[in-house]
Amino acid sequence: MIIHDARGGQVLRVGDPGQGVHLLFSPPERPYGDDPALDITVWVKGAWVDLSEMVRTLDGDGLVEFFSSLADAPVSWREPRTWQSSEEQLKISAQRSDGRIILTWGIWRRVTESESTWYFETVTSHTDERAMRELSEAFQVLFDEKSGVVA
Repeated sequence: MIIHDARGGQVLRVGDPGQGVHLLFSPPERPYGDDPALDITVWVKGAWVDLSEMVRTLDGDGLVEFFSSLADAPVSWREPRTWQSSEEQLKISAQRSDGRIILTWGIWRRVTESESTWYFETVTSHTDERAMRELSEAFQVLFDEKSGVVA
């Protein structure tokens, strides 16, 4: 999950690079000092895709807690659960299917009226609640890497 990039920093990898598309998340940065804004760069990599987008959150927008809630949820939850960044660049939907947890990752770029907008969506499949706990812990580690620690 947490790997070292070519510059020696840490990134969080979601998905298997050998199995289609995977996502890489950078440690968040505070662009405005003590302001609650946290910027996280997300890269989507695969045989047919290579894109990135900066995702702005307010102190993480509860991303760690979202994955933790999936880990702690009763096995029987049926309705999709959704998390979205405060400026809507990233949306994650979780749903159970055949005993697995399927995460749909949607990345949206809003640009000016004179430019095109785009939306990209990919899916990752995870074995169980333990995998969600690992994601929650990995995002917490990534957020803690910077001096602007997210609680």
